Amino acid sequence: MVVYMVTLYLRVSMRRSTEFSALRSLFRSVTAGALVLATILSCSDSTSPTKGLDGIIRVKVNTIGVDVPDSLKEAIAAQESVLSAPMSLAANFMNPTSAVSSLSAGAGCSSGGAFAGYNESRVTFRQEASPAFAPYPITPDSYIPASFVPLGFSFNFQGTNYDNVNVFTNGFLLFGAVPPLPGDGFFRGGLIPNSLNPNNLIAFAWTDWQPEVVPDGIRYETRVTDGKRRFILEFNNIPEYSSASKIGAIKLGVGYLTAQVVLYEGSNNIEIHTSTFNLTNSNNRYTQGIENAAGTLAMYDSIQNPTTLLWVPRVAKFFTKIRLTEDAVRFSPIATKDEQAPSITAPDAISQGNDPTLASAVVALGSPIASDNCGDPTISSVRSDGAAIDAPYPVGVTTVTWTATDAAGNKASATQMVTVLDIEPPVFPSSISARFASQSSLSFNATSPSGALVIYRVNATDNVGVTSLVCEPASGTQFPIGNTSVSCTAGDAAGNTASEQFNVHVASADEMLAALLASLAELNLPNGTKQPLYNQLKNANGGELSCNKLSDFIGLVGKKQSTVGAATTSLISQASWIMGALGCDGNSAPTLSAARIAN
Repeated sequence: MVVYMVTLYLRVSMRRSTEFSALRSLFRSVTAGALVLATILSCSDSTSPTKGLDGIIRVKVNTIGVDVPDSLKEAIAAQESVLSAPMSLAANFMNPTSAVSSLSAGAGCSSGGAFAGYNESRVTFRQEASPAFAPYPITPDSYIPASFVPLGFSFNFQGTNYDNVNVFTNGFLLFGAVPPLPGDGFFRGGLIPNSLNPNNLIAFAWTDWQPEVVPDGIRYETRVTDGKRRFILEFNNIPEYSSASKIGAIKLGVGYLTAQVVLYEGSNNIEIHTSTFNLTNSNNRYTQGIENAAGTLAMYDSIQNPTTLLWVPRVAKFFTKIRLTEDAVRFSPIATKDEQAPSITAPDAISQGNDPTLASAVVALGSPIASDNCGDPTISSVRSDGAAIDAPYPVGVTTVTWTATDAAGNKASATQMVTVLDIEPPVFPSSISARFASQSSLSFNATSPSGALVIYRVNATDNVGVTSLVCEPASGTQFPIGNTSVSCTAGDAAGNTASEQFNVHVASADEMLAALLASLAELNLPNGTKQPLYNQLKNANGGELSCNKLSDFIGLVGKKQSTVGAATTSLISQASWIMGALGCDGNSAPTLSAARIAN
């Protein structure tokens, strides 16, 4: 068996007046044996529930508490009987003529609505069948730790969810961690609200009781009806303090309590159903109500003083022959819709250059900052171009809209501008055939003594698109005989430019004559045909004679067509180009505006 020992003391400031100097002296004079706090733990390892023949399931628990002698309780009561019990101005209680009272605690948050306090109302008294589970052993002025009292569901009390509860034998439930017990063990009904311990409680009949003298006097159970669970705690025929020294020896005429507390799943309603409650000891004081964890807000009903017939709060009052019969109150959470939108700040705007050779860029957006009065909102994003948020961003401006959505569906949005700059100039291909559309060279035959009308088409590419391409001298203009340098500039929409220079050669009559002689030499013609043709060209060295010789050459090729064969057309064409370059009267170059020497 393990027993923890702590010196007993009186919390004179805790829910009591401060005029206790005489009582402090009384506590100092009590024997050390009475001044201990004992945590009672079973010496047996067996805590498995056992079901008796009477149908009650008895659960062995480890109660924790302080056994304060009756003599000390009476001394405290005598000291306090001359004191008043002031009400807190922050408290709220029901007027007997009103059906409903409410107490707002300020909006908190939960799924489907925000906790904003409680409404209190009187309801029809209803006694549930006695619960099946009976904890044992029960000790005076103690509590059953929450680990032994599971609710069987998540219950929201004062805006916080709990799945178990501490049961104090002096008539109240406490959610969450139990504070250190004072020397009096919280044995008498205290003021609520009060920032001092205990807090976060449901006081269904908080005063000094003796459940240890009643077999199975405390019972609890979780039941299910129509898919909803409810936890029921019952104090059954429990006598007030100083009523007995052992089981079966209860004095006649003492006060008793039979009451149930019911906690409802889903609605989180709290109901206190008091079948019978009467106090005969004039020194007792009684509290019934609920209080939040900070001890700043409380709610409670009112009761009629049988002597003065005045209605007074059921909080820390001294009553003689107080009696409640078939009394029931309900505390219902006030659920308010969360209508407050989240706040969201988009990441900073981004501006960066395109990725090499691409009309886009991979962009790291960053993360928005969002918050909400009801927890963390969810974040979503959408791009103005409809692409996935992590897809590359095209050159130009893309708007990203970030949206924060809270649990109630409230939304807030912020935008981020993403600018991808085109920083890459156009490119001229390196190969001639790619640079100049389908042209393998830029050499042209003169069509007159002044040159030739040259037509060319220059190609350039850009990662986004070429918007301008200008060359000087321009295509379609007259180029003189010889070499001419052409300069081209390509530009894109972003203003990036690139330049390229190339040479255009216009062949003279002499160059074309040399080419014609070379073509003739390459023909495998008999000497009787080849030599006369060759002699005509060899003497064509300009002037009128050259024009005549070329004309004679054309006529001779025609006469020898049977021998010249397929080369006939080519030889006549080349001679005609030369005549055009010489400006021979009555002769002109072929109708093509520009002819290349070689393809």
